[in-house]
Amino acid sequence: MPRPFSDRYTHNHQAQNDGSVAFECSRDASVWPWLRLNAIHPILVQTINFWASIDSGEFLGTFNSETWTALTKVRWTCGTPDVGLPQHGTYQHFQSNDRARYKLAFFDQADQMVAEMAGQGVTFRTRNFEDWRGDAKEKLKPEAPPLLTYAPAAEVGVRSQVESFLAPLRRSKTVSTTGLITKANGLRPNHPYIGGSGDHVNSTHMGEVGRQFGQLLLGRPFFHTGGEMEFHHYVELGSPFGVELIEHSTAENHYDLIVRQGGRDCANIRTRYAAGG
Repeated sequence: MPRPFSDRYTHNHQAQNDGSVAFECSRDASVWPWLRLNAIHPILVQTINFWASIDSGEFLGTFNSETWTALTKVRWTCGTPDVGLPQHGTYQHFQSNDRARYKLAFFDQADQMVAEMAGQGVTFRTRNFEDWRGDAKEKLKPEAPPLLTYAPAAEVGVRSQVESFLAPLRRSKTVSTTGLITKANGLRPNHPYIGGSGDHVNSTHMGEVGRQFGQLLLGRPFFHTGGEMEFHHYVELGSPFGVELIEHSTAENHYDLIVRQGGRDCANIRTRYAAGG
């Protein structure tokens, strides 16, 4: 996607002999308020994934701010719960036709690993993105603002009610819920941490949906240790979506979710966790 803001999270980029890029990370929480979160919180992890990819791509000349791109897969592993905030990192880029792959690694001031991620995306070179997206959003546009009773903030582990994205769980043959993310509750300045283009529900939202579902499922806070997401269709802002539990392994401490909207499977989310939080 095009760069939504002029600020840059990473700086002092340096090309390495192996083709990777080394960089330093901003520590300014007045510009990047999500730096006030724990270093392995999914909002922070998915957000640094986004910004470091764009910043490093611009440095390498592989990112075109006039061309829309979409993340299709991402896998990540987090450091220990007491790891510090990211201070520096590395980026690698691999291109094959319109498919781009990348790897990122972030480290704290003591050089402990904060997060590692590998992802894949697609570039929209020939499609009229604005018209195509406008048509897709119109098909899911609700006739009236949908009503949703969100889970209480404390039950999904957020400080303010506006940050709750999900209704309480329904437990019958399956465990599921309904989510609704709008520009009013899902983007800054109303949401304290999450930004974006405002075109669709983004990967940071989906990472947080995975975490909130897990806290409702487990009934307690936990440490986020990693996960995977695969995106099949955009999830639209302002339209309800369903989230269903596909598998929960208490032996391996992970759970798998599917996100559906408008009769389509839109995303798969796996969240790995550890006790505590």
